Amino acid sequence: MNARSLLAALAVALLPGALAARELPKSALQNYVPWQDETVHAFEKLLVQEDGRVKPIYTVARFTLLQFLGKSAVSFQTQDGKDHRIHYAAWFLDVLFRGEVAKDLPVFIVDDSEVVVQIGVSPKSKRDRYSYNELLPGRAKLAELGAQYAEKEQKYRDSEKDPQYELGRVEGMILTLARNISAFDYLLGQFGFARQDGFLVNANILPPELVELSKRIDIVEMIDKMPEMGVDQLVQMVRQPSGGSEEERMFSGALRLFFFHASSASVLKFFPPQDEKEEVWITARDLMLAGLESKAQRPWAMEQLAAVQTLTKAQKEGEPAFLAALQAYSQKQHETAATRGEGTRAGLEIQLYRGKWFANSLVCFILAFVVMAFSWLTPESKIGRTLLLAAGVLAFVGFALDAYGIALRCIIRDRPPITNLYDTILFITAVAVLLGLFIEYCTRFGVGTFVAVVSGVLGMFLSIKYEAKEATDTISQLQAVLDTNFWLWTHVTIINIGYAAGLVAAIIGLVYLTSRFAALFHRRENADFHRALTRMNYGVICFCLFFSLVGTVLGGIWANYSWGRFWGWDPKENGALMICLWTLVILHGRMAGWIREIGIHMNSLVLAIITTFSWWGVNNLGVGLHSYGFTEGVWGALYTSWAVLGIFMAMGIVLWFQDREARLSKRVGAAV
Repeated sequence: MNARSLLAALAVALLPGALAARELPKSALQNYVPWQDETVHAFEKLLVQEDGRVKPIYTVARFTLLQFLGKSAVSFQTQDGKDHRIHYAAWFLDVLFRGEVAKDLPVFIVDDSEVVVQIGVSPKSKRDRYSYNELLPGRAKLAELGAQYAEKEQKYRDSEKDPQYELGRVEGMILTLARNISAFDYLLGQFGFARQDGFLVNANILPPELVELSKRIDIVEMIDKMPEMGVDQLVQMVRQPSGGSEEERMFSGALRLFFFHASSASVLKFFPPQDEKEEVWITARDLMLAGLESKAQRPWAMEQLAAVQTLTKAQKEGEPAFLAALQAYSQKQHETAATRGEGTRAGLEIQLYRGKWFANSLVCFILAFVVMAFSWLTPESKIGRTLLLAAGVLAFVGFALDAYGIALRCIIRDRPPITNLYDTILFITAVAVLLGLFIEYCTRFGVGTFVAVVSGVLGMFLSIKYEAKEATDTISQLQAVLDTNFWLWTHVTIINIGYAAGLVAAIIGLVYLTSRFAALFHRRENADFHRALTRMNYGVICFCLFFSLVGTVLGGIWANYSWGRFWGWDPKENGALMICLWTLVILHGRMAGWIREIGIHMNSLVLAIITTFSWWGVNNLGVGLHSYGFTEGVWGALYTSWAVLGIFMAMGIVLWFQDREARLSKRVGAAV
């Protein structure tokens, strides 16, 4: 069989698997009517306060779907055989205004079928996506196990990670699914108080008479008709036996419905407070309870709730009416927020996420890598040099996209580029790529382009992976330790430039060791190339020392300003000091003649280990004033990266012994 026939047979063999991988999950929906783009765009501009920051609902939708599904779009097939792909903003619009549709969309990822088996649901495959309605038969069991595992998780934390309380793999998945389902429940009920079509989230837990009653009662009007009383008094009335006259039973049922809707509408802080001095926005639940407790607040509370009721009624009248209502509501909401100095950059935030600057940056870096790889086929030819130049241009475009995204984030929050761990990934990637491009500009033999491209691919991939894994808004409120713009601009920025240089030095070291080790097999060593790499790495290590040392000193000054001491042997401080000391070890060892070419490059790998530990590891130790960036799973990734670097260091040891034998042979030959 020739090569072409073999490839064809392989393609045919793999085709069924590829088609199966592309098969979309089936939805119970007979058909799906998508929202018009104009309606989605009007909806995504609505403002919500979350984690202390006013943001467009577009952002909330994005990270909510990432939390549930691990993706930013829902793909499924309806019963009529049509394939659909829904953007997260359109999905969130379904959740809030077409809950009966949202409950049949497969948005809950289950990585192990054992999870659904344990809650009494028939699995579809080993790893699959489920809708809310598909998991509903196991809802009670899921809630029970979720509460059990949440308690176990808390004991694990309180006992300082006692192994007997550590959650197993499936237990952790069940807890995550339980939390996601609970969050979805609350989202479905956010505007339930404004609907009168009988749709109630978790209607199965209510008696049929209350479901029927919900079709006849206007919750907003009910607030005005209720006597002024405290919440505790009302709760006591609800708990009383439902006997008595028809009127009393009706009143008791209405109260139960009221509290059902109030409890459901307690997630989205959708309403600016009446008092402009108040910073915290409020939920529909807060409005409902405030209207009950005080007649003085009822007109304002009812006005806010009635505005949402107008939206739900308009949605039933058709999409044109709904669009007009959304636009009117959004305009009024933005005007109110603007008087408070909030939400003014919501449009930029939508532009940031819709532009996909970081994902597109990764695409550019991947294309650059492919083009660069083709240049290796004919490195000395004109075509090879042209391809290498094209790879450099693509790397610069990737850098520009990354930098533009960073700039947007700075403008949105009015802060310097680094405020959390996610920011450090974007910034360090940009600096490493820029360093690589500068090296290429100075040397012109491809290594700088390689450094830039590899840094870009690894860095941007890590940023996307990190965001998807954490599934939380990365434009977050600052930790108290970072809440000062001056030190963010100086210490934090400068120290991260040092991190980037330390990682670039390691990449150059990897290139050197790989090239030298490959030369063992083809017996052709380019001594000039290797000396150039050594000079290059020496310069980058000097660059790393300068920025690490200055950044560390500025950090001490900041610590003295914030905590009253220059140095406290905090893990983060120790990590920065270790970088400075190790770069000094390399430079002094080189000057004293203790280490030569191989020593510099092997020590640059050790520098990378120290840098990644200082960058990621110390935040996960759980001690010290800098333990504000805990990320689950970091240690496994760090150990893996260190093991890879260890393999290359072993290669370096082999090369060192070979060089040592060569020097001894020369001495013996000279003596003879």
